[in-house]
Amino acid sequence: MKGILFALAGGFFLTFQSAANATISIGIGTWQAAAMTQFTGFVLAVLIVLLLRDQSFRELRHVSPLYASGGMLAAIVLFSNMTAVHRMGVTLTIGVFLIAQLISAVAIDSKGWFDMTKKKIGRTQIIGVVLMIGGVIVLKW
Repeated sequence: MKGILFALAGGFFLTFQSAANATISIGIGTWQAAAMTQFTGFVLAVLIVLLLRDQSFRELRHVSPLYASGGMLAAIVLFSNMTAVHRMGVTLTIGVFLIAQLISAVAIDSKGWFDMTKKKIGRTQIIGVVLMIGGVIVLKW
């Protein structure tokens, strides 16, 4: 149940962040807004680590450089998201993002990429992705 609540919170915050970032980027530029978002996120994360007195940051030296580069991917996500919101609106952007995430997630789960546990992807999962695509097409028209 906690996983579902965190996923819902993440989805809500991603949508709010998309709209806010797109608005901010009009005034300061898209890459500038992405940098600001990354920086403020970094500051908040560091403050939370300090408040929790979490010492696990000492293990950072054991993190693979491939996985440590996730923040760079986040900058590209932010830029792509803001640009898409300007061109398509929030609803269609989030719909298309969800489809891209589902397709990527199916590939990661089925192949076990990024040290994830391999999961069997069956007909029902594929039907679910196809239904999502259909839903976004309905949203568009």
